[in-house]
Amino acid sequence: MSRPDTLPDFSNPPLNEVVLGVQFSTPRGYQQIRAYEVWQLYREQFPTVEEQPPLAPTFETFGLPSGPQLSFNMTTGAQHDRFWFLSPNKDELIQFQDDRILHNWRKVGDMSNEYPRFERMVVRFEEELRAFDSYVKNLASQTLNITQCEISYINHIYLDGPERSLNVSDVFRFAQFSGEKPEDFSSTFRRTISDADGAPIGRLHSEVQTGLSNLNGQRVLVFTLTARGAPSQPTIPGALEFLKVGREMVVNTFTDLTTDSVHEIWGRKL
Repeated sequence: MSRPDTLPDFSNPPLNEVVLGVQFSTPRGYQQIRAYEVWQLYREQFPTVEEQPPLAPTFETFGLPSGPQLSFNMTTGAQHDRFWFLSPNKDELIQFQDDRILHNWRKVGDMSNEYPRFERMVVRFEEELRAFDSYVKNLASQTLNITQCEISYINHIYLDGPERSLNVSDVFRFAQFSGEKPEDFSSTFRRTISDADGAPIGRLHSEVQTGLSNLNGQRVLVFTLTARGAPSQPTIPGALEFLKVGREMVVNTFTDLTTDSVHEIWGRKL
């Protein structure tokens, strides 16, 4: 998979973490004791395991009735944990539970590790999905039934730099203030993702929050963009196509919302 020629590019983007993921129907015959077998698929490159609380199923839905909705949580059978399979330096990990696989890249240590780029990540993620698909075929006569896909870019935009300080108005085109600048800032919006026929299949989520870095206590804007929705087909090729389109939406939205001045800081090349 090659990078689109017209997609904006930065030599030093403020990326802190990137996540590629799919959600699927729990394979027939899977029980939590088999998580060890799943780890064996990835153990050579991800030799460390951590247990985490499970993620709740997430679906982008449309056309629900308006007005207050009642929510019921009904659970049958055993609860399944989420497992992290981590690389030796912990900058990449696979998250696995009975209905979800995600691949994360993240900044670690002194934060100097470089983002491997989407094209490399998605190739590795496809290999991981196909390995798991082969595994579930051996559990029963079945293939992965992928119901949702997601791609997230989490950016940490530091406001207190060595050469200049930034404020929200310096970073975002839509956040222009007269008079006193805000002490803190938050912003969220959603945008519908449609298929070729105009039918809604997912959403692009944007969220900005101010905070303090855990690394050095500096002021930081955490800017998260997530594209989530249903693939055109519940298959690995369908999921990969959604991730490709979602990535382009995320990168273009990131570029549209941020200013030319910070693009210079981040080394915009296109």
